[in-house]
Amino acid sequence: MRKFVRSATVYLGVTAVSIALVASLWLWAWYRAAQVESFYREHPLLSGLRVREKRSTNYSAAARESLLEVVPLGTDRDAAIAVLLKAGFGCKAVTESAADTELRSHFLKSYGLTPPANDGPNGKGFVDCQAGSPAILGNVHWIVGLRFDVNGRLIDARVAIWNIFL
Repeated sequence: MRKFVRSATVYLGVTAVSIALVASLWLWAWYRAAQVESFYREHPLLSGLRVREKRSTNYSAAARESLLEVVPLGTDRDAAIAVLLKAGFGCKAVTESAADTELRSHFLKSYGLTPPANDGPNGKGFVDCQAGSPAILGNVHWIVGLRFDVNGRLIDARVAIWNIFL
């Protein structure tokens, strides 16, 4: 009888600990999901990008379309950057060496894209904007590349999404 009581006690203890761990994990996931949804409610631009593309990608045509609905082609440089800054992005002009420009040019051509005419090592034609957002496990890193013509009008945009797991 003692052996049975001891075995039952151990079994119930292990079961109780397992249930407590599963319940804790479920509560944490629920809380984290609520945090993520709250963040995206406060950041409508990122929310729109997220709705269109949920996976990691170096180029998302769907997220690009969502971005261009908010910042259409032809938008003034300052206005486009202001929208992204308001959405929580950090933006900076891209300056690169001639070798980097050549490498990027080859990369664009490999995807069937042509670099713009004002593409130069010290030109102000490119702006890189990045933002981070929470995910249930880890975070999401958003990268928006904007290209402007010599008149400062938006001529192209690219959106990359990197899901970073902890």
